[in-house]
Amino acid sequence: MPKVSVIVPVYNVETYLPACMESILSQTLEDLEIICVDDGSTDGSGKLLDAWAAGDSRIRVFHEVNRGYGAAMNRGLDAATGEYIGIVESDDCICARMYETLYDNAVHDQLDLVKSDAFYWLENLGYKRKIHYSWLDPYYDRVLSETDRNRFFDFYMNIWTGIYKRDFLVQNKIRFHESPGASYQDNGFWMQTLFYCQRAKWLSQAFYLYRQDNPAASVKSRGRLAVMREEYRFLIRTLWDRADYQFLPYCYYYRMLRHRGTFMRIADDLKREFCRQIIEDYKKYKGYIKWNMGLDTWFYSIAADPDGVCRKLIQRKRELKERLECAPYIIVYGTGRRGDITFRGLYNEGYYDKLYFAISQEPSCREMAGRPYLSIVEAHSLCPGALVILGVQRGTAIYREMEGILTQLGMECAIDSQDIEENFYIL
Repeated sequence: MPKVSVIVPVYNVETYLPACMESILSQTLEDLEIICVDDGSTDGSGKLLDAWAAGDSRIRVFHEVNRGYGAAMNRGLDAATGEYIGIVESDDCICARMYETLYDNAVHDQLDLVKSDAFYWLENLGYKRKIHYSWLDPYYDRVLSETDRNRFFDFYMNIWTGIYKRDFLVQNKIRFHESPGASYQDNGFWMQTLFYCQRAKWLSQAFYLYRQDNPAASVKSRGRLAVMREEYRFLIRTLWDRADYQFLPYCYYYRMLRHRGTFMRIADDLKREFCRQIIEDYKKYKGYIKWNMGLDTWFYSIAADPDGVCRKLIQRKRELKERLECAPYIIVYGTGRRGDITFRGLYNEGYYDKLYFAISQEPSCREMAGRPYLSIVEAHSLCPGALVILGVQRGTAIYREMEGILTQLGMECAIDSQDIEENFYIL
């Protein structure tokens, strides 16, 4: 029995697959089984997998007719023989000590699952930003149990930064929903693992490189309105069939929460149609989001005036895009968490080439993500007519202080990070 079975679902990723596979083959934990499920690729991915399998006995390749992400993952689960199971998306990479560290923790603490932090990663820019929620620091690096179950859902939502005890998955019949395509099928698996695990741990170390620069990534799809709804129908039906009613409130809450991300992600001409589903679900499940005031307010606004909300959002996006497109330079002022959100949003929208970064003091390096990194005074001198975006929390003391600096320099702050976050989909 290998210590860890690593499942790699593959579909038309020949550009990114070599780096992914090399990162897995370079793991310091060598006792691995690597299960690659080729879900009907039409590029050279399948041949690449066969070549690696011919040279390394740990690799097993399954070539399947294209049936979607969920079916490919279930094929991998069925084939796995390891004590624990890991998942690596075929356009991502992992750090060399990932599985050794996760496995040592899992065995030492007898865990059903153990996860790490991750990095937002743009390989083409040499950009890497750790995803870490500091408000959860009291819960990192220690064993969590049934009492802590609500906290499980607060950590970064993903299925690939950790390993899962195979017996735990089998005993609890945890499977993927076999819907077409490759969007959202991780939601049901993620929630099932958090429902049923009794001993879990999240490490504050980061090992997983979550790629942001693959234009074909499924998370960038602008259509597929029904997929998320079907994913939660599958999950709710599963819980009803098992009489595990105590977990249904989580399903209802996250079904609602995901609606906002889907609304922002889909193409603007689909938003009005999607509002009908939002209103229908708000009627059924609004009691489950009562205590999330911001989310409830957003749903209420759509239920009260869907046309107005859609019109206002589309108009605001148009205005922001006009400002961004007309600006000779765009300066992201502030490079913390909100500066990162702003940067990724602007990158996704295609404004990378005119982007600069600035902070109030003299920066310790001269480049960030391949773009100039300046003091705000330098930015004022080098970038005349620039559009400045404040990359800090709106209304805070540091926000007001930075506004004051801009005023002294005679620079206009037209928008801030929340304008980007509230009007553009950010991966």
